[in-house]
Amino acid sequence: MARERSNSGARLGRGLQNALRGRRDPAPLAGQRSRTQNALGELHTRKVLDLTIRLAEVMLSSGSGTADVVATAQDVARAYRLTDCVVDIFVTTVFVSAPPTADSPPVTIVRSVQARSTDYTRVAELDRLVGRITSGGVTVDEAHAAMDEVAERPHPYPRWVATAGWAGFALGIAMLFGGNWLTCVLAAVTAAMIDRAGRLLNRIGTPFFFQHVVGAMIATLVAVAAYYFAGQGPTALVATGIVMLLAGMTLVGAMQDAVTGYMLTAVTRLGEAVFLTAGIVVGILAGLQVAEILGVTIELHVDATETFIIPNRPLTISLAVVGAALAGASLTVASYAPRRSVVIAGMTAGVAESVLLALSRAGFGQVVASGIAAVGVGVLATLISIRRQAPALVTATAGIMPMLPGLAVFRAVFYLASDEDVGDGLRQLVAAAAVALALGSGVVLGEFLGSPLRYRAGRIGQFLRVDGPPGLRRAVGAVVHLQSAEATAPPTAGVSRVRSVALEPALGEDADNGEQPPPGNGAGV
Repeated sequence: MARERSNSGARLGRGLQNALRGRRDPAPLAGQRSRTQNALGELHTRKVLDLTIRLAEVMLSSGSGTADVVATAQDVARAYRLTDCVVDIFVTTVFVSAPPTADSPPVTIVRSVQARSTDYTRVAELDRLVGRITSGGVTVDEAHAAMDEVAERPHPYPRWVATAGWAGFALGIAMLFGGNWLTCVLAAVTAAMIDRAGRLLNRIGTPFFFQHVVGAMIATLVAVAAYYFAGQGPTALVATGIVMLLAGMTLVGAMQDAVTGYMLTAVTRLGEAVFLTAGIVVGILAGLQVAEILGVTIELHVDATETFIIPNRPLTISLAVVGAALAGASLTVASYAPRRSVVIAGMTAGVAESVLLALSRAGFGQVVASGIAAVGVGVLATLISIRRQAPALVTATAGIMPMLPGLAVFRAVFYLASDEDVGDGLRQLVAAAAVALALGSGVVLGEFLGSPLRYRAGRIGQFLRVDGPPGLRRAVGAVVHLQSAEATAPPTAGVSRVRSVALEPALGEDADNGEQPPPGNGAGV
């Protein structure tokens, strides 16, 4: 009887399966094993993990988003047949791990990213190295040797060139704010002073908060002196210094972390940005206090409801666009970018400023106009990275920096501290915060909208794409899983002779609908 009931139940189950036809979603990843044994040995595993964590460290110190770092590191591990490598990041701590197999124990490496070094030439070289690895044919030792060259190579330009880049950035921002020739010259000189002072303070280990205090105080004191001795308005000078100091914050990376699910890291990055902005406020207050002690009274004759300046003549509009382009190009020079990236970044910043001004003149508010312009920057950054002209991080950062709300920050501090006008001060402060968030989220939205072009989008995507696997990943939007181009048997040669295998996008139906590992943010490591 029991056997008959069992057989009837099995027949009923088969009948239901035949009746309910259709494609079924794959099983979830939880609990699955991708490796049952360590065919390449523990030494190979350790070498691959060491390579991935070194790569992640360079990317994270350059301001890359957490999801980008995780996706790129996992691509490299997968190229070396380590298909179950776990990569996780908690703020500035990187974890890479290989789970245990039947014949090998787990291997975990942890490294803390302490130094910050924005070198876009290093990012571009890393992009090419990852592209070589995921194209196949690179041994682990060769990859480590190439990584040694990337990590140990000094900056491509002398320090004075970077200082000149910051001076050019300030000159462009002053042009964008409508400053006269003297204001533009003073802005460039002030930026050079802030950069040299920051390098000196950094050399002796001064915290970043106090570096921002000193930088903002220098900008304010120069503006006070220009106001007292030459009758120059202080707004453009101080606002230029503020934009320069704000440019070093990882706003785009913070918003990307929030969108891609790394909430703890996103909150930490945004909190750091707020804290450093507080340092700028303290520096401005200190400069205004010095001016008051010296008997210098500053008056701002502006409309408190305005948060930015809209040029209304062809000449001033042209100067604003040229200034934005100069600022974007100069910022990449100050960040040690390759020459080709400098031109691309300048063009992107100029186009973004043109869109911002056109929308503003059409009646859009600054927040909406800035957000739409930032979306355009995100799309352009995606297209440029697809064409392998420059990493998306470089273009996106340079494109939005000239639009940072330095003017609103200065007016907010002035109204709150000098005029004691709480209403106007809060209005300017809220506008500044809204613009900053619109810029960061707009870039991420633009990359999300452009992400299908990386592997899909039919003939349009085929026309835009360059053949070959990607280098550094941008894990926003439709993130495609990379897999081995063909089933490769474990090599019989020694570990030093193991070469990477080529990766290709998994674009099948199952790949599109399968689960992806959720971001961990350090939990459960």
